Amino acid sequence: MDIAAIESSLDLRRHRISVTPTIRKRKRHQSNIWVFDSPKINKRFTVLGDVAFMHLVLLEGDTSVLGYDPTPAPILSVANGEPYQTTLDAIVHFESGRDEWWEFKRARDAGPSRKGRAREQLNAQATAASTVGVIYRVLTERDLVGKDILFDNWLHLCAAITRARGCATYREAEVLRERLVLRDQCTLGELMSDSAIDPALMLAVVARLLQAGELNANLEMEYFRRASLLSRRPT
Repeated sequence: MDIAAIESSLDLRRHRISVTPTIRKRKRHQSNIWVFDSPKINKRFTVLGDVAFMHLVLLEGDTSVLGYDPTPAPILSVANGEPYQTTLDAIVHFESGRDEWWEFKRARDAGPSRKGRAREQLNAQATAASTVGVIYRVLTERDLVGKDILFDNWLHLCAAITRARGCATYREAEVLRERLVLRDQCTLGELMSDSAIDPALMLAVVARLLQAGELNANLEMEYFRRASLLSRRPT
């Protein structure tokens, strides 16, 4: 077996996961279970619930976010005067150097009228965050309003990056660079129509540059397609 084959085999092993722990965690709840391959943190993991999944996918396109931990270790806090162990849904690391603790909930379980386990859990997490001086956020489906197109775009862009993992994209990157040297902007269709490139690899190159903030596109208001206009981000 050659070196490339060995590296490919190791890469597949790193991205192989089991959904069994997430199924056990779900218990009686009817939440969807998602398996997500994150290009930003180069990790495959399971996500419990649609709200959590959508928020994590949106992190992929946030250029202010350096990375995130979707499976943080449990923390020990206090709820109702008693020790309470809880696990956050994500710890988000920003380019500025700050971290934030995130918990995802349905709005009905996040408000002041919340009851049962959610009340103790969120109170314990807020207490722990305050103790260590970290910003703590509870995000719900209300925070996703107006972001459906952006979510759809990043879901597809992440898939494009993942499909090209391990593939050489030097030719596609050079064609893109040459296009943007001649003009400050071009459409995705122009790039995809170049006979010198592989369309799937070109899409992956464009997706990576959008994620890195080196390219601009109107991902919030328009579905990403061949007519989408790409431009270099001013330095």
